[in-house]
Amino acid sequence: MAVTAPPAGAGAGADALGRVDRSTSTRSEDAITLAIIAWLIAGLFIDGYAHANIIDTATEDFFTPWHGIFYAAFATLTGWIGWIGYQRRRPGPILDWFPAGYRAAVVGLVIFAIGGVGDGIWHTVFGVEVGIDALLSPTHLILFVGALLLLWTPIRAATARGDRAAWIGMGTAALMTAFLVFFVQYMWLLPQTWLAGVPFSPESGANWEYLTLFLAATPVQAAVLTGPLVLIARRWRLPFGTATGIWVTAAVLEMAAFSAEVVAVLAVIAGGLAFDLCYRFVGSSGMRLAVAAFAGPAVTFAAYLAIAASEQPLGWPPEIWGGVIMIAGFTGAAVVLLQESGQLEPITAGP
Repeated sequence: MAVTAPPAGAGAGADALGRVDRSTSTRSEDAITLAIIAWLIAGLFIDGYAHANIIDTATEDFFTPWHGIFYAAFATLTGWIGWIGYQRRRPGPILDWFPAGYRAAVVGLVIFAIGGVGDGIWHTVFGVEVGIDALLSPTHLILFVGALLLLWTPIRAATARGDRAAWIGMGTAALMTAFLVFFVQYMWLLPQTWLAGVPFSPESGANWEYLTLFLAATPVQAAVLTGPLVLIARRWRLPFGTATGIWVTAAVLEMAAFSAEVVAVLAVIAGGLAFDLCYRFVGSSGMRLAVAAFAGPAVTFAAYLAIAASEQPLGWPPEIWGGVIMIAGFTGAAVVLLQESGQLEPITAGP
């Protein structure tokens, strides 16, 4: 579904006579919001790298330079969103000052602030986490929920405005995908080719736990890659290379901060190109997005398995590694179907 264009002669955030529409944001405001969110995500990955490689848990507390980068971005974003609302102040509830798309961001700011204060207390009492515990800390999960509401702000605002500039959606989806990859580190297994080399015997069940881990993580990884991408593809007509760019951005940030393995980057390049090619050249517009969403994750995991097989013999029989590819593809297609199901007309009661 394409975004409806603003009336002819009207700029973003303006009506047909060129007057400023205070109920919506402007494209320039959304661009600044997007830039500050990019700073926030960069700070998140820098902090993640520090947790994994620099921080000494015996001496460090909450007040670190890495937290400073992250929370400085949050403070700037809070001030900026507050200024957007203040410019539109009028009698009535404060939440009504904010343009469409930014009201949920205000809720996100409150949740994020609660998580930030709680995070400071948590680190003071329990210390600084450096592994999977950092992703599952209760205060970090509160920050995660608040950030989810914040990150999607430019897309909500652009959709409400009917903006046809696809770069707003592309930039937001790239940051959201990277953010989700960060928070599912314990299930982001594309860099770990050794898992596919662990021998599994269907008869004896030997090493079933390694296989089960990978199978459980496969749909999560596929959904993380396709979810934000599919959502913007249903709102804008995306230029060729969008999927590849979004997926590579997330994989490169993850590699730099954590794994230092290039496998995931190579795999998502293959999968992103498959998505882009199907999205561009599949004939039926009704099926184009579903086919692309199937092909992208399927080719990503096929590439992963091909790289793993080049390093060592695969430890899985064809039924399993073939099933992994299909699970990934079906998950991507399911994301499309789930999102489209929200557009169905409600069933009315019969006589």
